[in-house]
Amino acid sequence: MAYGASVITHTRLGRNTVNAIRMAEILRVFARHGFADVLRRLGFHESLPARMLRGLNLLEEPAGPPETFGERLRLALQELGPTFIKFGQVLSTRPDLVGHGIAGELGQLQDRVPPLPFEHIRPMVEAAAGAPLASAYKTFEEQAVAAASLSQVHRAVTSDGKVVAVKVQRPDAVRTIQSDLLLLQSVAEWLAERMDTRALDPVGIVNEFARSIRREMDFTIEARAARQFGENFRHDDRVIIPDVVEELSNDRVLVLEWIDGVRIDAVEEYESRNSDPAVVAKLGAETLCVMVFEHHLFHADPHPGNILLARDNRIAILDLGMAGYLDAQDAERLADLFWAIFTNDARACMEAILALSTGADPGNPEALAHELAEFIAFEAKTIVSGGQVARGMERALEIIRRHGLELAPRFSLLLKALATIEVVGRTLDPQLDMLPILRPHIERLITRRFSPAGMARQGREQARLWWRFSRQVPEDLAEVLRQLRRGRVKIQVHHEHLEALGRTIERASRRNAIAMITAALIVGSSLVITTDSALVRVGILGYLVAGVLGLYLVLTMLWGGER
Repeated sequence: MAYGASVITHTRLGRNTVNAIRMAEILRVFARHGFADVLRRLGFHESLPARMLRGLNLLEEPAGPPETFGERLRLALQELGPTFIKFGQVLSTRPDLVGHGIAGELGQLQDRVPPLPFEHIRPMVEAAAGAPLASAYKTFEEQAVAAASLSQVHRAVTSDGKVVAVKVQRPDAVRTIQSDLLLLQSVAEWLAERMDTRALDPVGIVNEFARSIRREMDFTIEARAARQFGENFRHDDRVIIPDVVEELSNDRVLVLEWIDGVRIDAVEEYESRNSDPAVVAKLGAETLCVMVFEHHLFHADPHPGNILLARDNRIAILDLGMAGYLDAQDAERLADLFWAIFTNDARACMEAILALSTGADPGNPEALAHELAEFIAFEAKTIVSGGQVARGMERALEIIRRHGLELAPRFSLLLKALATIEVVGRTLDPQLDMLPILRPHIERLITRRFSPAGMARQGREQARLWWRFSRQVPEDLAEVLRQLRRGRVKIQVHHEHLEALGRTIERASRRNAIAMITAALIVGSSLVITTDSALVRVGILGYLVAGVLGLYLVLTMLWGGER
């Protein structure tokens, strides 16, 4: 399907038509990759697009060798285009929702497409520069050096001689993304009405994805992030953050300093660049720890394509639009969790996990504490002593998921980044141990918290909270009294499992109605059939109908189950 090709999306009917066509394509792709049974259980099998596809014999069966669920999902999302590829990449950062196997498979999604001809993007480059191309740039390579579904990158030289990378958003990207987001939100709302959202919130997942991709589509956000990262590492010459050329950039064109480097996992290039893989592996892990525990702003996707090796053991970090932020309290909670694992403190580990989680409290806190204690006693020490910190965190997350807890999205993003950088580091140095890299940062953070300055800061924060609380309580009480006087106070009571009771009452009412109709038919037919008139046949017909209804009633009561 040619994304964004329709010209009728400006009307409601046009949007609905395009959505129906796109929905049909989505159903067809998922069915071809072996998800027909899932679609049927979710109710999509009876939707209008699905009925149209069945009528045209376009719902294909999967072909080829059997594949895992994660592989099939990855291939389906890959085929559906940029929005779904990005959606899969976002889901890959949430192993707490989809599981580590599926998250790992989705992490392999590749967002590569042929670049657009230069003439299609030239007007955008000139609009960002506010001048003709020849005035803004000495040279501009028309052949893109990299291309993805949302943007492509060209090498150029500015009018003042600076070599730059020009990242240009594809002209149809916004329209394509917005159309697919509307469709995803409609599907999520439809699912939310038909499933238990306590275990999985489809609307929340789609909204989180929408925020993520809209940030990625606004290049001014990436420019601000790049400036902040550059400021954070201005005193560390081992880490290169490309400068932003602001006068040539806007929300759809981003011009950055060109970095002469190779992918960090190109081990064969290290000798020619006077670099040591083991030193670079440690530097990458150290850089992420500094981002998290010192700067509280971290790169959320540090895969090898986003980290370049320059020369002399220096690294350059690219694609800074995918960034995560933690406030000081978040960093302290994370440090508490790591420290509890390091010191084998199960109770502190549970408290830290609850502070990092969202949703309701665990149904059985004692069972959670006992399972965490067993994990720390028998597994954590071995895992952590082997330097596999990310693996230790994954096991802890598996435990909390079994108890109905969900990690807050910002922490899931961080743990994905930690796992990615650990994998990259071990590719360069199989002996890489994350523990001695991570532990000093945690110890410094905890030491600062309990230093005189840290205690004073916490005292000031508590004093501000109590002062705000003392001012807010009288206002809240006055508002409650005003609402009581006006009779506007509403009390909401939530009953659990009343849906089953409602269904039971509905079934009983329906059966009572059928029984009453059956009885009425029998009585009426008996009165008619005893008369010597032409209505005898009507009485016999009434008996037959009553018999059929009675038989149906008996069968549904015996074998109908919950219907």
